Amino acid sequence: MVKIEFQYYNKTSCNRCASTSKSVELSLKALRKVIKITKTGIDFKEKKLPKSKTHLSPSILINNKDIEQIINKNSKLKANYCSDCCQLAGHPVNCRTFTYKGKKYDYIPGEMILEAIKISSKKGDKERFPAK
Repeated sequence: MVKIEFQYYNKTSCNRCASTSKSVELSLKALRKVIKITKTGIDFKEKKLPKSKTHLSPSILINNKDIEQIINKNSKLKANYCSDCCQLAGHPVNCRTFTYKGKKYDYIPGEMILEAIKISSKKGDKERFPAK
């Protein structure tokens, strides 16, 4: 069983959260056939973060471990100014950024999600969780 938790501040008004939500949706869709064939379970949950935790948005935990720590083991959490969340929160807000394969993102790309699931799966290999 792979546990996935998507944490966000506001996925309807924040482009970062909305883009990550779309990445999560597409990643889970890509995994559906693999999950049926291998009988690997996915426990997926979403968690809306309070205003006091906007600096953690967006986040994905896989088996209770942050995706950034799975992919970039020694990386520290990074963030930058998020105008969408600033408007929502009513004060300056820095939201998370991510580095994947040398490129910086303001959202979590689907390929990063698939790779993190593969790494976190006890029987992870390219056939079970192909990165697309």
